[in-house]
Amino acid sequence: MPEPERIATERLAELVSAAAYGTVLVLAALSVISVSDVALGHGSELVAGVGMATFLAHLFAELLGDHVRRDEPLSAAETTRALVDGSPILLASVLPAIVLGLGRLDVVSGDTARVLAMAVAIVQLVGIGAYVGRVAPGRSVARWAFTAVTAAAGLAVVVLSVLLGH
Repeated sequence: MPEPERIATERLAELVSAAAYGTVLVLAALSVISVSDVALGHGSELVAGVGMATFLAHLFAELLGDHVRRDEPLSAAETTRALVDGSPILLASVLPAIVLGLGRLDVVSGDTARVLAMAVAIVQLVGIGAYVGRVAPGRSVARWAFTAVTAAAGLAVVVLSVLLGH
């Protein structure tokens, strides 16, 4: 049986992976949303839909993988664990979708909502990188470097998505 600390580290890794994966996919979705999509409400629907579809795909894949690992049917606890492990994917889409919703409601302009939603997603990705840099073993300089690389990766996803989408 694995050590309790090792189990906690593996669960934490699952949550971090799901958060990063969800955030990167939200950034990709944001890059194809136009100002008119924001004004019509399609932008927030797309971001929320990407989050939900990715969560369901992750849950399906996790349950299939768990079924291969075990000889007996999955328990309710194992299914709940898979739901919790994938929940950061859903959470990654919430704030960007809300910001896009503000554009739909004309609280801010559609263009401003789109830019702010991208900024929120990049901040989320940087936050994930900073958290990983904090909990992972290493020197503090390496932690800041890791956070900077994570931010650069998020920006690269946005730039690449915009270039490919236009």
